[in-house]
Amino acid sequence: MAELQLLQKRNIIILLTLLLCIFSIILSRDSITNNVTQTHVEQRNMSITTMNAPMKQVRAIDGGEDAFATNSTNSTLSPLKIFVFTLTKPSGNEARKIQREVCRPLYDRHGIKHMFAVGKPSYDSRPPDAHIQGQLATQEEIRVSQELLRESEQYKDILVTPNRDYYRDINEKLLSSMRYAVDQGFDFILKTDDEYCVDIDVVKELIRERQGNSQDDIYMGIHRFNGDEYENMKGSDGTIAPFMSGWIIGLTRNLASTIVGEGWVHSMLVAPYGTSSDDANLGKWVDWATRKYNMTVQHLVEQRMKIDVIPIQEPEAKENVTMAMEETEKVSCGNHDAPTCADCSQGNGEDWCHGDCVWLDGECLSTNERM
Repeated sequence: MAELQLLQKRNIIILLTLLLCIFSIILSRDSITNNVTQTHVEQRNMSITTMNAPMKQVRAIDGGEDAFATNSTNSTLSPLKIFVFTLTKPSGNEARKIQREVCRPLYDRHGIKHMFAVGKPSYDSRPPDAHIQGQLATQEEIRVSQELLRESEQYKDILVTPNRDYYRDINEKLLSSMRYAVDQGFDFILKTDDEYCVDIDVVKELIRERQGNSQDDIYMGIHRFNGDEYENMKGSDGTIAPFMSGWIIGLTRNLASTIVGEGWVHSMLVAPYGTSSDDANLGKWVDWATRKYNMTVQHLVEQRMKIDVIPIQEPEAKENVTMAMEETEKVSCGNHDAPTCADCSQGNGEDWCHGDCVWLDGECLSTNERM
């Protein structure tokens, strides 16, 4: 009996020893696994840190094509995405037609995206602050909107901005177009009026010349004002900033992103420091971004960027175009044209009398007549 008890105790000891060994093996394996996992995590974090670290970007132009070159070991090149948007009015289908015929081939040759920025058609003399449910658009708004829809479906190049297309709202039109370009991932953004094309070869030349200063942002145009030449360039609080005239303006993505990203609220609430002029305000936004975020921005001026949109081949063709323009010369009423200022309102009062005309004593008069 004593021998049996001794045998049982020995078996229990052996069993406990085996269990202890198994437990030790399990602990050792978990420790190895944790170490390996930690190593992988650290390696991944190092990889992420390296990927997110700012890489020096060099814009390279080779064989007529733009590219970004990074300082990575394989020097991988990716295309430089340029976006051109042209500000036009909703009823400006003729101007857009000429742009497509003259400017679009130039942009297509360089693989550049081009669109027309258009606000919502607005031809309404009713009080804008009236709270009327179920109010219908005017017949002119319906007609122009339908034409614009058909044009958009045909060409796929209409960018409608979420503002009424009045000149007083042109700042929102510009900012919304810039924000679209930034959201779409374009690297360089060019804005032009519908009287001109952008000479992309000149833009490439300017980019090539600044390769040595690739960390700087660009603000380019064909003419630069100091911002104090005329009283109406100053903001409501007297703010003055240099700016490029509105015919053609170019911005790097980083600068545009700051204006319509971090600075969106500041840019939209322009009343305290700005005016109704989008080009002068853009200069103020650039100046604000430069100071607030300690950015370095190169102001580049080059008149050769501008190309007139009227296609002229021969001297006699130029004469014919000039004669045709003289025969059909009209005044700008703001959002539409008319033979004279007196024909602008068409029964719609002061809201249809803008542009080259001014509303005075119940009449739409030319600014020259007023003087």
